[in-house]
Amino acid sequence: MTREFDATITLNDHHLAAAGLSERKLKVVAAVREAVAQMKGAGWIDVEAESYPPGTAGWVIVYPRGRCDTPDAPEWRQLRHLVETVATASLIAAGAPF
Repeated sequence: MTREFDATITLNDHHLAAAGLSERKLKVVAAVREAVAQMKGAGWIDVEAESYPPGTAGWVIVYPRGRCDTPDAPEWRQLRHLVETVATASLIAAGAPF
């Protein structure tokens, strides 16, 4: 079953540094937003580059479309993991040499 979802993704300095992208924040934010927005069921996708402690949980938060609560159910945890995987892959692709 495809879930319609919205997502908030916060790229911390350590995400950008690990991908070698500290100097290209705007490009990276756009690349991650585009990649996640192309996922089946994606709605509103917010991606920001902000500073916060590396140990802070929740760099990706997934919501049912149009809502602001995060269901604690296996299918939603699986969807969040998929969004994290897509976001990470787009960070790696954005850091690849031209």
